[in-house]
Amino acid sequence: MNHPDLNSVLDELHKTASLDFSKARSAPPSIYHHPDLLALEAKKIFKKEWICVGRTAEMPNVGDYLTYEIIDQPIFVIRQKDKSIGAFANVCAHRCAKLLEGKGCSTRISCPYHSWTYALDGQLIGAPFMDQTPGFDTSDYHLVSIRSEIWEGFIYVTLNDQLESVAERLKGLHEIVGQYRMADYEPVFEGDEIWGTNWKCLVENFMDAMHIHRVHKNSFAKDGIGEDRTTCFEGDPYFTWHHIEANNDSGRGFAHESNTWLSDEFRSRILLLGLFPNHTIQLQPDLLWYLSIMPQGMDQVRIRWRVSIPREILENSPDREEYIAGIKALLIQVNSEDRPVVEGLFQATASNFAKAGPMSHLERNVYEFDRYIARKLLEEV
Repeated sequence: MNHPDLNSVLDELHKTASLDFSKARSAPPSIYHHPDLLALEAKKIFKKEWICVGRTAEMPNVGDYLTYEIIDQPIFVIRQKDKSIGAFANVCAHRCAKLLEGKGCSTRISCPYHSWTYALDGQLIGAPFMDQTPGFDTSDYHLVSIRSEIWEGFIYVTLNDQLESVAERLKGLHEIVGQYRMADYEPVFEGDEIWGTNWKCLVENFMDAMHIHRVHKNSFAKDGIGEDRTTCFEGDPYFTWHHIEANNDSGRGFAHESNTWLSDEFRSRILLLGLFPNHTIQLQPDLLWYLSIMPQGMDQVRIRWRVSIPREILENSPDREEYIAGIKALLIQVNSEDRPVVEGLFQATASNFAKAGPMSHLERNVYEFDRYIARKLLEEV
């Protein structure tokens, strides 16, 4: 693919994003491939915005931790003794070794290189062989703290100390989803994958309300969860969403009778949420499925996906494990249907013949996401 000048790519993106939705066009294909764009996205988006790394329910015990990498910045979050969540740079204060990998539980944080050891709050408490270093005092060393917040049970971190709070940014979304009580959903299984596509292709696909009938004809569409039951809404600067009315014949997407907090209109309503830049959620009265999407380059994306189910659903299931296995099989099937399409889309957008095309009313969320990308990449830093 012959890459145009980056400024011309951004100019084309700006023109597309400036169109009224009635004249909406898809994003210029070059934004998925230009070799200089990822560095700009890292600078203006991923290192400036709130990034979801997991849920508090996934780390319930003191010492439970999760690791994450924001592009090239390794961090971890860990449950403190007071049950709060602490977030830190995953970098030892001694020789900069990475401290933790994956997830787990520990009463203290010990460097795998030279055994410098930290309390859960990041304070250095042990440093072998440093007793002969003049003036050395463990109290002088602390892991670098990372700003973090909890929203609806999700853990967000940011490298930007000036950014407004998550709660303020997502106030309008809380009014839509608050009554679902997402924080109480119980984690049941998880997946981590790397796909051969640009990260924006995957975000757009998750929020695309137009592909269910074709791509998911052997999964979601079998339940009648499709375009004819979908309503899209005007976006917000920080999120976009649509909802789908559950099919009465499917048995999925409905609140349990013991759920007394969901109002009537939401008891059979499935919400698809895009929280910019890279957090997507499928929220149902009987399911919570979310993705945290992070580029591994222009042509690869790392996906952290997790599934949780309301406790009242699990407690009243005749066979809890069989129920969970059925949900797992369904979502693995959904991913297997999406992956070749999204990877194929990425490959095709590299063609010299690839051009921006017109959008359907069911692609409102994709339009809103593309406008967000344009705003962030074009704003002054």
